[in-house]
Amino acid sequence: MWIDLDKTEIATILAATSEPSIVAKLMPSAEHPDAGAFIEAADRFSNYLHVEDDAVFERTRNGAYVMGWLWVPNQLAGFDELNDFDDYDISRECRELLEAVHHFDVETLDVHSKTELGEGSLDGFRWTLLLEENNLLLSIRAQDQSLSWSYTETRSTDGDDASSVGVTDERCLRFMLEAIGHFRSRSG
Repeated sequence: MWIDLDKTEIATILAATSEPSIVAKLMPSAEHPDAGAFIEAADRFSNYLHVEDDAVFERTRNGAYVMGWLWVPNQLAGFDELNDFDDYDISRECRELLEAVHHFDVETLDVHSKTELGEGSLDGFRWTLLLEENNLLLSIRAQDQSLSWSYTETRSTDGDDASSVGVTDERCLRFMLEAIGHFRSRSG
């Protein structure tokens, strides 16, 4: 098992125990002189392998073990390939929030559309993003296409057209993140 602890957490644990096996595992050891070269080589090994700069490292006679993170694509595990949000004009923070949401995919999103802005899937349901009276509305439908749940943006900009209220990729996707939170809290 791997547990990532920062220096403060390690110090707290060390202050609370004198168990030799725990102390030995948590005490920082001197870095091996070859560690940097092997860690860099491991990080270049594959586009699917990510190695931290301070990776766990164990030198052997003819090589070394370097701990890394293996990235496995959805398709290899039997899941659908999902949108990576690269085509949308959104902040890095918004992209990171979206990438953390599992079982959510945006198949289309067109902020210049008059009413139906986008559609996709969420937790096995179909969703549609609409613009009604300058407010965003996310409707989620069951398999039989009957309305299961909807969530409306609370802000109102009466009298303005859609372009003047700033219907943007960022606004739409952040609204959907908020709606997904409400949807999952009511169904979970």
